[in-house]
Amino acid sequence: MQLMIRRIYNIFIAPKQLNEDVRNREVVLNALLAASLLGLGLALLLSLFSVFVLHHEYARVGLITIGVALICVVGLYGLSRRGGRFRLAAALLVAIYSLIAANLIYRSGITIPSGELLFGLVIVLAGILLGSSYSLYAATGAGIWVISIQEATRQGAIHPDLSWINVQPSLGDAAGFCLLFAIIALVSWLFNRQMEQSLFRAQRAEKALMHQKEILESTVEERTRELQDAQLERMQQLYRFAELGQLSTALMHELANHLTTLTLDIEGLEGQTRSRMLSRAKRSIRYIDTMVLRVCDQLQGRSNVKAFSIATELDEVVQILNHRAQEAHVRLRWQALGDRKALRCYGEPFKLRQLLANLISNGIDSYEGSLEEKREVLVTAQVIDTDVELKVHDWGKGIPAEKRAQLFEPLYSTKKTGMGMGLFIAKQIVEEHFKGVIAVDDTEDHTVFMVRLKKV
Repeated sequence: MQLMIRRIYNIFIAPKQLNEDVRNREVVLNALLAASLLGLGLALLLSLFSVFVLHHEYARVGLITIGVALICVVGLYGLSRRGGRFRLAAALLVAIYSLIAANLIYRSGITIPSGELLFGLVIVLAGILLGSSYSLYAATGAGIWVISIQEATRQGAIHPDLSWINVQPSLGDAAGFCLLFAIIALVSWLFNRQMEQSLFRAQRAEKALMHQKEILESTVEERTRELQDAQLERMQQLYRFAELGQLSTALMHELANHLTTLTLDIEGLEGQTRSRMLSRAKRSIRYIDTMVLRVCDQLQGRSNVKAFSIATELDEVVQILNHRAQEAHVRLRWQALGDRKALRCYGEPFKLRQLLANLISNGIDSYEGSLEEKREVLVTAQVIDTDVELKVHDWGKGIPAEKRAQLFEPLYSTKKTGMGMGLFIAKQIVEEHFKGVIAVDDTEDHTVFMVRLKKV
């Protein structure tokens, strides 16, 4: 049943226009014409039955009127469905109803109810089928016609037939009014229904669009985050290569010193202090091997997580960077504030060495172009409760208070040649690898970077 109704709808009423607003108007027109065809068809059958079966001669006039009306409606329906000329069919339909209403008022006066109702129907149809502004045009035309007929009647130019006033209304009159009410209600219902469906589709489309927008925003945010992570990872790699270059310079200096010592020791093997020279030579070789292995581990990304001595790592970092500090005319030293053996934590020793080398290097660089008399970088380490606190002091150029909040952000640097990744990587090492805290100590009158790590 539903399939058959759907098929009838597609054949006789379904709109063919592409514009959503025009489609709504076309549905109303097609439904109205289809209903008119059905009603006129039934009326034609009744008239034929009255003339040829019941032999009512007065029904012949009605038969002719119904036939003409049926031909007009069929023509309008053909224009709308076959010719695709929806607006022309709508305009002609409004014109036909207007002529019928105008003729009724011309013949029977301006007070005839059916004429006024027909003009009301014309105004509604014009607004729905042709556009909202056409209802104003139709109302203006109807008003002008009514005033003109009344004025012509008053001046005696025309003489409307007012005999209908004294005639008692019949059931046919009531049926005619009910038909006009039904047409007005049908037109209004159809149009409002189409508008509600359009509104529902628009709301559904808006919800779908908002959902797609949220998905797109989430996708863009995720892709942006992935790109940022990839960029940061790439910058970290570049920074590690730059840092390795700096460490390699210091390493080569240390290796050169130990190779010089080793050469002298080997040359002294022929003397009387052979045993002491051999011991020193072996220690230098072990030191060179250890440094080379650690650089290889860093290059290949191997980790070595364990409990280790912070003091031992500080000794090595200070020893490596001491040559760089001397070239900058900076005194580099570190001091254990308490038991040296208690300075222990858990993690990868080379990560801590990388962190300390970064902070100490920044301290050395702070004296570049500075005329300060005190040119010193001091590293202190002490145990506070369950933490080991490391501090790197320098008395160089200093960091303005308004820039300290951005120090640990990626790609931000206070140095002209800085890459803006050193302190960002240092923060990552402290927080992600050692689960500690790094910050600038604002209580001192010079620059102090404070690091807190969990003590083993």
